[in-house]
Amino acid sequence: MNETRRLRSTWTFASYALVAVVVCMVLGWLAARITAKQLSDQAQWQFARVEADQPLWQWPLRKPRDLIAGRAFGPAKVSPDDDALVITSIDGTPFELGLPIAWSLDLAHWPILQIQLRDSAPGTLAVVWQGPGDAPACSAPIGSALTSNTRTLRIDLRGLAWRAANVGSCPALGIAQMLRLRLQIPRGASLRMTLVSLTTTAPLSPLQDATIDLPARATADDLERIVAPAQNWPMPLFRLPAGISAEKMLVLRDQLRQRWPAALITPAGVTPQPTIVVPPVAWAWAACSIYLLALTWLALRPIRGPLRPWLEIVGCLLGPLWVVIGLRYPTPLGIIALCGSIAFALTIERRHLSRFWRWPAAGRDWLWPLAPLPVALLLIVIYGHALHPLSLAHMIAYVGWAWLQQWLMLVVLMRRFELIMPRPGWAVLATAIVFGLLHTPNGVLMQLCFLAELWWAGCFLRSRSVLPLSLAHAICALLVESGLVGGWLRSLEVSARFFL
Repeated sequence: MNETRRLRSTWTFASYALVAVVVCMVLGWLAARITAKQLSDQAQWQFARVEADQPLWQWPLRKPRDLIAGRAFGPAKVSPDDDALVITSIDGTPFELGLPIAWSLDLAHWPILQIQLRDSAPGTLAVVWQGPGDAPACSAPIGSALTSNTRTLRIDLRGLAWRAANVGSCPALGIAQMLRLRLQIPRGASLRMTLVSLTTTAPLSPLQDATIDLPARATADDLERIVAPAQNWPMPLFRLPAGISAEKMLVLRDQLRQRWPAALITPAGVTPQPTIVVPPVAWAWAACSIYLLALTWLALRPIRGPLRPWLEIVGCLLGPLWVVIGLRYPTPLGIIALCGSIAFALTIERRHLSRFWRWPAAGRDWLWPLAPLPVALLLIVIYGHALHPLSLAHMIAYVGWAWLQQWLMLVVLMRRFELIMPRPGWAVLATAIVFGLLHTPNGVLMQLCFLAELWWAGCFLRSRSVLPLSLAHAICALLVESGLVGGWLRSLEVSARFFL
């Protein structure tokens, strides 16, 4: 290679490296923006409910899945009936109903338990709760609370005589991570339950008197001192530091929720308002229907000429990006849109499906895609933890999922990017950016996927085989899941599941 070519190659590599750095920064910024919006919307919803005297925690009971494990704990049968949950005793002995808790409950400030029933057999009721960690489970009987005329029960948890399941005393009502109803009704008898909720009777402090702005780069001791005034506030407003990543926002959110389950947590400078803006569901279904109709038309009547690859790229990507970035996964609407886009991709590639399993021409084509593997191992060594085992079924399923992803990215999309872009390197970059965006709003995962796909797409230019790339993708992802998730990398979840 002469000096001119060497210099040109150096400049090309430097340009791609600079673009990669810029893209990683943009992906991190996008993840932080979406996370900030999600936190703001959640706080807005919480504040509006409380201002409207609505329960902050409620459990509509319509289907068995509305209970923990989708069943009763004990000899009772649970079944749905006309927007209510029917619980039938099998042998007349006590059973429990577990109420799902997203993070935790604040029983000290929201101690009014309300239960709405359609009808009930005579029986007894007790409430069971448990705090975090090794706290004992505490129960309190309500006595003969259930009669044939019972429609609403309103129970002040503060006035109950709590007893620990084991020998020892119960702590004062506070943070709860488990809440169950223990019921006993005659054998064969039933009750129909529609709603359980927690409310408060105490007035809340105005937000301006219960707001704490968290500073950036504060030590753990500094944070403890700053949040100390909120110790007795039922609903403090915590405004997060400006300029932090999506992962840091969620770490702070989780830490604050452990002590203040009802806290309003917003981005820097945001104050919730007592209004809820609910986008109409009908327009989303209408948009999805139009999208699916357009895909059907494009599949049956493909347009000839230079516009065709553009339209096929848009058809393949519009639905998934709308679902993932719009936080519509795993809703039924989102799953339908994703399945529609995959079906469209299979349809437009139906004459070339052999590319799905094309064998690479050379042995080195199996080795080059594994270059990200040492990087994954190094990240696990530096930031990870001991590998935890994954089930064989999960690993096999993920290999298939990685294979499908790489086929969609490289065979379906990248081949069309190559038709519309002047250089193959631009098609590689576009494919990698799309792959990163499809993991929104998981910022670190977006960046890792972008960089990995940048390499794998470059390998695909040489081999034109998706098999070794799919295998490398699966190996790296499963290693990361086993040894890196839960710390530096929060999770492998995308869309709305990232915020769980």
